[in-house]
Amino acid sequence: MPDRRARPRHFGMDAATAVILASMPRPRAALRRARTAALIAVIGGLLSVFAGLVPSPAYAARKVGETTPLTVTIDSLSPSAIAPRRKGTITVTGTVTNTDDAPWVGVALYPFASASPMTTTAELAEAARSEETVEVGDRILADKVDVGDLEPGQTARYTIVVPRRDLVDSSGVPVTAPGVYWFGVHALGSGPEGNDDRAHGRARTFLPLLPANTPPVRAAVIAPLRVHIVRSPDGRLAPIDAWQRLLSSTGRLGRARATGTSVGGSTLSWLVDPAVLDALRQLAAGNPPRDISPTDKPADGATGSPSPTAAPSPSASPTPEPDPETATVAALASSWLDAMVPVLQRSEVLALPYGDLDLSAAASRDPDIYETARTRSISLVEDLDIPATQVNAAPRGLQSQAALRMGDPATPTVLSSAALPDELGWGTESTPAVVDANGRRLVVSSAGAGEGGPGPGDPQADVPLRQRILAEAAVRAIDPARPPLVVTLPQRWNPENPTAFVTGLAQPWLELAGLSAAVSGQVAPAVDPADVDYPTAASRDEQPAGRFTSAEALIRTGRTLQRVLTRNDTVASEVVDEALTNLSYSARGSVGDASAASRGWMLAQLGQIRIEGPDGLTLSGSSGRFPATVVNGLDQPVTVAIRAASDPGIDIRAPKSVQVAANSRVTVSINARGARAGVHNVALQVYDSDRTPLGGSVQVSLRAAQVSNIIWLFLGVGGALLFGAIGVRVVRRLRASRGGDRPPAEAAPAEARAHAGE
Repeated sequence: MPDRRARPRHFGMDAATAVILASMPRPRAALRRARTAALIAVIGGLLSVFAGLVPSPAYAARKVGETTPLTVTIDSLSPSAIAPRRKGTITVTGTVTNTDDAPWVGVALYPFASASPMTTTAELAEAARSEETVEVGDRILADKVDVGDLEPGQTARYTIVVPRRDLVDSSGVPVTAPGVYWFGVHALGSGPEGNDDRAHGRARTFLPLLPANTPPVRAAVIAPLRVHIVRSPDGRLAPIDAWQRLLSSTGRLGRARATGTSVGGSTLSWLVDPAVLDALRQLAAGNPPRDISPTDKPADGATGSPSPTAAPSPSASPTPEPDPETATVAALASSWLDAMVPVLQRSEVLALPYGDLDLSAAASRDPDIYETARTRSISLVEDLDIPATQVNAAPRGLQSQAALRMGDPATPTVLSSAALPDELGWGTESTPAVVDANGRRLVVSSAGAGEGGPGPGDPQADVPLRQRILAEAAVRAIDPARPPLVVTLPQRWNPENPTAFVTGLAQPWLELAGLSAAVSGQVAPAVDPADVDYPTAASRDEQPAGRFTSAEALIRTGRTLQRVLTRNDTVASEVVDEALTNLSYSARGSVGDASAASRGWMLAQLGQIRIEGPDGLTLSGSSGRFPATVVNGLDQPVTVAIRAASDPGIDIRAPKSVQVAANSRVTVSINARGARAGVHNVALQVYDSDRTPLGGSVQVSLRAAQVSNIIWLFLGVGGALLFGAIGVRVVRRLRASRGGDRPPAEAAPAEARAHAGE
């Protein structure tokens, strides 16, 4: 094994080459990658020749295969920066696992570190992208830890304590040069092919070192509160078990709570989708379905009695008890809100448009919905008494040029540094924290810091991510321009140890501040919006136009439902909120159309309001009335209008407002006027107050009979004859009654004469 101090920095380059490269102007990323690849290829070729002449264990270590049989992790690293003094220790803990199918014997772990530091963001970027097999530091043999034998699948925990004095430069002197050093752990052992000096597993990270008198550099670390919100057609959040996992102590929301309530948690900036807070309030209330019940209170003395023809409304049924899982989630959500709302109230909150609206998709498909989402966002954070700065931010920090132009120019946009071309030339080693795009202020978040540390392993695990943030801050601290660092943590950031993550960021040379304070006073270089990169792949991921069409239809149907419900004035806004969450970044690529499903549920509710009428009837003249019945199958009172459509031969007038109690029916009169003789088809339908039809219609056939003057003449003559006959008969009866008053003696001869005459 060669002396660990013989290896200089920069992947085996000598110091002179490193100085030349560091002093060169900053090239484009592509050229920089090509340069590094070419340099590594040249060095690799030369080493191959030399290795053929003189075998070298150091070269053997650089030729490890792409996969290793031993997997090493770094779970904790304390302190998270090298102390400027040559005292103290660095403690690293983690695990080593045998992922081979054969036993490994005599496994030993060695810490390693580089002898010289990296000092620019470009070097950090190259280092993070480097292959894990590239040699970046020499082993510290004195601090070896024996693990022993590992069977296939077996894992062992380790703790390595490295004295500060063991971190030395190429001359053997403890390191003092400011910058960022490589640090990690090598795993060696004897496997199926025997024992050698190669590393059969490794873990790597960054470790900064700055002098004690270094002025602090400002940094803003932005923690996201973003969740894919899904609702069933009736408005309930689903699936409920997913929310239970999110809110648990190991879930993203549970660990966000632990982060916020930990020491230093309020120093973070929170990037919040207000829809998440709204969803948690719904869960805390027992995850009720969409509410169409009355939201007002009847006036004093009002009974709300239905019309005489209405059937009595059934008594309201008691609210069912939630199932155990729902009750558990309700308790978790309530506890989360109780803990985190105060944290948000005293921290800097960056409020996204409600629902985490897909900004680039909205800019090209429905720009007006952005203002709806923004207004709703402002309303909700004010309702929770959370001071917030409205911002626009995509999860990966990439936005189309149309999205950058959308909305109020005063609203900041958080943009990834990956979207800004290197060739613009900022005059500093680090990208500026803010730029100006035609009067719009773009806050530039470090893409490298958000991507995390070098492989192998998860680059966004606690230690790699934290150490990358510290490394990016350290190189800015030694940059003459000292630009602030802005870091947006990954969308699904889920720290294993939130307290260690936050407290590890506390360094004397790092001033954690809110985003506004971090970038305050910074001069914003101008950038042409046309130069802002928006990859084609990102545009392909946008929400499709059909989703926006469905969301708009859902919003319209929600407004219709609210206009129909007599005493509910909130369902429309609830439906708007739901439509916005269906257009979120998180909903990209989701299966099905949630807006269409919810709209189907509401159309089914509206379909329970219908109208009934007679199949046909005959008017006695050119005008008249006929009955129609409005039926309300909902368990809530409704107010509707009736509209009639007919041919030009008749004029139909229907009531413009009909109130129907819950589960009731009301019969009204429809006026028909000016009917011409013949049959007229009339269509009756119920509408809301905005003339939106509700469900089906009923067809009524009206027959109108126009009577002529001749008929009236015949009727008059007939009537005269009838009354004349009646008069004659009355006169005769009167005369007959007078004849009946004579004496019987006189009457008998008269009767006899009458019979004789016969």
